[in-house]
Amino acid sequence: MEVEILVVGNEILIGKTQDTNSNWMAKRIAKYGHRLKRITTIGDELDLISSTLQNILKRKPDIIITSGGIGPTFDDMTLEGIAKGLNRKLELNEHAYNTIKKVYERAYKRGLLKLEGMTNERKKMAYLPQGATPLPNTVGTAPGVKISEKDAIIFILPGVPAEMKAMFRNVITPILKEKQGKFIERSFLFSGIGESQIAPYITRLEEKYPQLWIKTHPRIGLSVEVEVSITCFNVDNGEELVNKALNEARTIVLNLNGKIKE
Repeated sequence: MEVEILVVGNEILIGKTQDTNSNWMAKRIAKYGHRLKRITTIGDELDLISSTLQNILKRKPDIIITSGGIGPTFDDMTLEGIAKGLNRKLELNEHAYNTIKKVYERAYKRGLLKLEGMTNERKKMAYLPQGATPLPNTVGTAPGVKISEKDAIIFILPGVPAEMKAMFRNVITPILKEKQGKFIERSFLFSGIGESQIAPYITRLEEKYPQLWIKTHPRIGLSVEVEVSITCFNVDNGEELVNKALNEARTIVLNLNGKIKE
């Protein structure tokens, strides 16, 4: 399957908060053999969320995952923006409302909150796009959301990492496993020669194996340590091709008088 991630939050764009969510999700999407095609980060703007979603839908991914902007404050606009992008109305979801209400009641009784009852801000989190299914938030308050739009499934997740991870594991991981593809990744480290020296040889190797993604990654300095990594998704005889390419890369390094570090 092809996946896109939409991260929403002004705090990320100004550098106040580091986006670790998309990195965490990317690793797990790849692990189960699916292609993450794009990660888009935007601010908390209603029209921007709406138009960005519409552009993502034009690329026809199988799954769209959004992160952030579903809390109780005025600048949490993801749900409204998604609804606008899908040309759907926001409507009060009774299940989401009752779930949120119970969370706040328990927190008040335990002395964690001083304000009792469902305020407009708390009720705001229960207004979901028409036709949406609320997803349980086992760590926090705001429910996640699942929406089907033509051939795509949209998952709207919280931005708080602990909440996002719990929801991803409970809801999205089973889908990734059910439709699991094959992801292969192999690599080795070498030293003694620089990335620029090996570059033309890697280019020829990429031309020889167009099904594979062959990349060099400098680790330390100009020639102290460089990694060669080879990855592929759902390629016939992928294991065989990756191993052949990796062995050829090792031979290239040794012929250039480099030192391999396994």
